[in-house]
Amino acid sequence: MMILKKLLFFFYLFPFFILADNRLKTDGNHLGKARVTLKVAIEEIGYSPYNYKENGEIKGFTIDVLDYIKANSKYDFEFVTLPWPRALYLVAEGKVDLILTLFKNKKRAKKYHFIEPSYGYEINQLFTLADNNFQYNGRLKQLLPYSIGTKREFSYGKAFDSANYLTKLPALTEEVLLKLLLTRRIDMAISNPYVFNQLIKKNNVISKVQAMEPYVAKTPVYLGLTKARADSKEIKETLGQLIKKFKAAPYYQVLLNKYQLNFK
Repeated sequence: MMILKKLLFFFYLFPFFILADNRLKTDGNHLGKARVTLKVAIEEIGYSPYNYKENGEIKGFTIDVLDYIKANSKYDFEFVTLPWPRALYLVAEGKVDLILTLFKNKKRAKKYHFIEPSYGYEINQLFTLADNNFQYNGRLKQLLPYSIGTKREFSYGKAFDSANYLTKLPALTEEVLLKLLLTRRIDMAISNPYVFNQLIKKNNVISKVQAMEPYVAKTPVYLGLTKARADSKEIKETLGQLIKKFKAAPYYQVLLNKYQLNFK
């Protein structure tokens, strides 16, 4: 009877062993090597669904990617909470090693190593007050009459970033953008809809704010690495190889579905 119970217990746990193996399967090449800790910049409010806090624990799509890298390399990660503009500065200066969900452009490529390939995509969307009747069909020139709140030092894709004919009013955080929108100091705000919809819900203004379609952009996101470290090229190559393997694994698609990041 005892043997039967043990066998039943094993078969009950077997699917979980399979899932864990798909998520953190290691090649063993890193075993025995001295561990190296890399500092990773994150924001206090998080950046859902890529990284966020739940019951005091940092979770999210990007964190799962870092967990895979940690399990398959000599690198550990230490999270440092910073405002986005300061995070960009400190990574460029080499005071912090990595920044997450970074859009690639020529200006940034001079300051940071972009870990290739990208590990996912991000969408950005316009938001306005529900009683506004603004029209937008995907042509940015339609937005000429309006003021658009943006997050300072943030990128929204090549097309929007280079649209210098638009009136863009930068703010430090998405919280400030929402306040500016609610007080009609801007006509629209542009943001990651996961982040902005959470703020709308948190502030109980769901009936006052509406999302505009279509999306402004779907843009690849990267891990951004400082160029100031002497071993930065080694780190770039190692992390790039691991992300490529991770994206080829079946569990990668599971994560995209889990975090609703399987954009068409």
